[in-house]
Amino acid sequence: MRTFSSSFRIWHWLQALFIIGLFVTVLLRESVMDKQHIGTIVQEQLVSIGTVISAEQAIVIGKAVRSPLWDWHIYFGFAITALLIFRLLMIVKNGFGFDENPKMRLVYKLYKTVYVMMIILSISGLSLYFKLVGGLKETVEGVHLYIGWTLFAFVVIHIAGVVHAELSDQSGIISRMIHGK
Repeated sequence: MRTFSSSFRIWHWLQALFIIGLFVTVLLRESVMDKQHIGTIVQEQLVSIGTVISAEQAIVIGKAVRSPLWDWHIYFGFAITALLIFRLLMIVKNGFGFDENPKMRLVYKLYKTVYVMMIILSISGLSLYFKLVGGLKETVEGVHLYIGWTLFAFVVIHIAGVVHAELSDQSGIISRMIHGK
């Protein structure tokens, strides 16, 4: 039965918290905090008090309103990058920590793929933040977005897999990930 060290459990739950934070910022940005949506609301409210602004001006205001939200996306991204570096150092020191269970080989390959995705996500995010991409900005943004949504799919699969494992042959896995016993 696999056990999880306290450093791994802390890393896991911080990673989960920050990944959720990243997805919340993206979902809000793409829905209720969309710059055009906010701009339209601002335009309508200003018209109601007798002030008219252009659609372009409204979008500028919309961007400014959602800017603090995007700042949080960046903070979460830096935190995830730091946690990734910490996890990679743990792997160098202790290995992946996977047992030899043949039924878990595919799962372990998936986890290794996720680490590669996290590396690409971190590098692309940092490259965008520090403006290192030059003329490749749209391509790097596309890769970042694609990997991000793929990671979100993994999170859903991970949760479903953990629930399945808990209810089948790995009873207690959730408890071991929470408090190590």
